[in-house]
Amino acid sequence: MTTSTAQPGFHEAEIRETLHSLVGILEDTDFSNRAYAYTEDATFVMFGAAPVHGREEMLRRLETGTVLSSIKITPHTIEGDGRLAYVYGDFACVAGRTHTSPGTPTSLYFLMVLRKEADGAWRIAREILCPVAQPSDASNNA
Repeated sequence: MTTSTAQPGFHEAEIRETLHSLVGILEDTDFSNRAYAYTEDATFVMFGAAPVHGREEMLRRLETGTVLSSIKITPHTIEGDGRLAYVYGDFACVAGRTHTSPGTPTSLYFLMVLRKEADGAWRIAREILCPVAQPSDASNNA
């Protein structure tokens, strides 16, 4: 009898479910829960901020996190093989909404690399977010 040590294969439906559950995690007011959607060695890069390296640093930064609401994650491309997958798409939310402020609508492009961990959960290993260029911004980049 032969025993296989191969890892379970990539299934797009698992990635879509991970993205769906990520919405609830990101909208949770306990900001520390966000860090556990990422791997221990995750890297998070967003315009206007220093990169975050690792879950421990992410937990420190999230102590002063921003409330996110009305999150919409729209994947345009999902590809993967084995325990790695990447997703490219649009991320939209309202940042900083409170009882006294309507918050700021935010639209970003994202590129995520997800890794299937030993517990079977897909977590974000690398993430890059950049702003969606507004029509008035296009003329400045010509």
